[in-house]
Amino acid sequence: MDQYISDAYDVTSQLFGPESGIPWWAWVVVAAAIFWKIAVREPKTADEQAHERDEVMLNSMFAGDKGKKGKKKKS
Repeated sequence: MDQYISDAYDVTSQLFGPESGIPWWAWVVVAAAIFWKIAVREPKTADEQAHERDEVMLNSMFAGDKGKKGKKKKS
């Protein structure tokens, strides 16, 4: 068990430590790229937009209110 911990510490030191071959700013770029991908949504394609538009239209046409928009039901 101690050997595994020692190996893990050595690998981590080689990747992130002051003696690593990868500079600190390279890790910042990787982290920023990952968070950018998560935070920023990709624009929809034309097919996705058309499908969403069609779904909204069909849902409004076949909704449970039977086309009686604007009328309130009496309780």
